[in-house]
Amino acid sequence: GNKRQSSSLIDLTSDSTWDQQKPHLFPKSRLRPKSASSPWIPSITIPQPFKMTLREARKKSQLMKSYMFLELDKQRDKRQSQDEAECQKQFRAQPVPAHVFLPLYQEIMEQNEIRRQIATQKRKELLLSTQRPFSFLEKEEKKKEAIRQKFLATASTNESSKRKQASKKVPKSTYEPLLGDKLKEAELYREIRIQMRAKDLLESSVAPIDTSSCRREPQSRTATKTKQERLGFLQDKSFSFKPRINPTIPDFEGLYWAFQREAVRRQEIKEATRNKPFKLRTANLRGRQRQANEKIKFLFFFQDSQQLSKVSVQRSHSLTGLSSLSSNTLPVHITDATRKRESAIRYSQDNKKEGEKEGIYWLEKQKKKCQAIRKSVNSRAKALDPHKTLEETHKEKSKQNWQNMRERTKEYRKELEEMQLRVKNRPYLFEQVTKHDARQGAERRYRHTLQKVGLSEEFVRKKGKDDTDVLEEESDVQRAPKPRGEKDNCTVQEGEPQEEQNGKEMAT
Repeated sequence: GNKRQSSSLIDLTSDSTWDQQKPHLFPKSRLRPKSASSPWIPSITIPQPFKMTLREARKKSQLMKSYMFLELDKQRDKRQSQDEAECQKQFRAQPVPAHVFLPLYQEIMEQNEIRRQIATQKRKELLLSTQRPFSFLEKEEKKKEAIRQKFLATASTNESSKRKQASKKVPKSTYEPLLGDKLKEAELYREIRIQMRAKDLLESSVAPIDTSSCRREPQSRTATKTKQERLGFLQDKSFSFKPRINPTIPDFEGLYWAFQREAVRRQEIKEATRNKPFKLRTANLRGRQRQANEKIKFLFFFQDSQQLSKVSVQRSHSLTGLSSLSSNTLPVHITDATRKRESAIRYSQDNKKEGEKEGIYWLEKQKKKCQAIRKSVNSRAKALDPHKTLEETHKEKSKQNWQNMRERTKEYRKELEEMQLRVKNRPYLFEQVTKHDARQGAERRYRHTLQKVGLSEEFVRKKGKDDTDVLEEESDVQRAPKPRGEKDNCTVQEGEPQEEQNGKEMAT
């Protein structure tokens, strides 16, 4: 087709590049042959982009590049302006910190010591300024002054009464400081005498009433007196006011049960919910309608006189119902269809009831038959079954368990009695210890005697064994009378086992 001409040089360069890339993308064999005589070969159509789309894409890329360059220029300008602002700022050196000017540790300690000395000196001066003399010195001075004033007063009275007589001078002893000490001593002696006299009186005194025998009254006399004064009116029996009192005590339990009965009688009894039959309207279905119509036809052909009379009665009832209605309501006419429907419904209900009765009767009959069969089967099974019933086996097992328990209790009691006999017959521990000690002592004495004689236990044991063997042989065979020397030898040889036997008896 005809290609659109573009004035821009970039479009031309792009077309040339596209044409150059074509043979590289697709093989040469797939290109259409130039000769007309050669057969036609189907080739793939290569879509070429429109120049306007290429131009738009190029513009977009240029716009993106220009936007990025603008952003970079803005950032560079901003950074330069910030740097210039920082360079234009004027700065000064900060002042020297205060901790640099602090004195050294020794200087601080010296200053603290000077401050401490000044404070102690001030406290001393304050204490000296607030210091006062002792109180007894002031008292002495006051007493002296009082005595002086007394003497002056007596002297003035004497001068007025006895003007003629020459006034005597106050003795110097009164002005002496020893007078106060003497007065103090006299006062002290006086207090000591008072205390001693009080102690003597307390020891010699006796209480007028023995307080140990009688207990203290719970209330004082004044309290009892005031109580009698306040509650004295209760003792007077002639009261003017006499309240009315009901002497009969009410039966609270009877009143409670009467109240309960009244509450039960008055309480509202809620009526129970009664179920209503559902209106399923299954008779309106097509299949059911056909069956109902057939039944209705059958009924109308074979109706009895009683049914006709019932219908007439129903009509009369409907007429009376119409007459009872108000004048505003329209009269209702019962059609044949409604009558047939009612009769069909009644017939279906009767059939259903009869079917239910038949089903109940059949179920009862079947149940009775099953019970009879079960009884006969059980009786036959019992007759034929060699196994015992569970009840019989249970009884046998319980009997067997009871017998086993009795035997076990008997064995337990027997073992307990044997144990008690064994404990009773067994000697005490101290007896066993004494017996053991006696046996050991006998064995020790036996060994000691053997050592004294110069014999060993093995020798004695062997000799005793040989003698026992000889005695057994002699008892078996009838012995002839032996000479006297042999008897003496036998007695000498039997002496050693006798010693062993004696030792054993002593050990036991």
